[in-house]
Amino acid sequence: MRRYLYRCPVCRTTSPVRHYPAALTAEGDHHRRALHAGHHPDGERAGEVDRRSRWYTDLDLVARLHARLTDTYADIHDPKGSGAPLWARALAWLTLTTSAATALWTTTALLQP
Repeated sequence: MRRYLYRCPVCRTTSPVRHYPAALTAEGDHHRRALHAGHHPDGERAGEVDRRSRWYTDLDLVARLHARLTDTYADIHDPKGSGAPLWARALAWLTLTTSAATALWTTTALLQP
């Protein structure tokens, strides 16, 4: 299950985790109406986060892929949970390394005369 956060840098507050984009939009709209008279604060953020509340957009490619796989595996057991269980992180790492090794092996096999 996807996780979303709304962050207001003016108030220095972050919303609780929301699981649907519509709930995130409603959270942001409510915050702006209640505290900022409907104005959009400079630097506000709203977007998808992983189970450890890290913004996906702040992660580099490999870390983002690892976080996405970890979240997917952990969500099989506990869809609305938070935190990244060690078994899910290990399985994500194993998936990435196996995929990389397979791609390397395939490329090497295709390039040999």
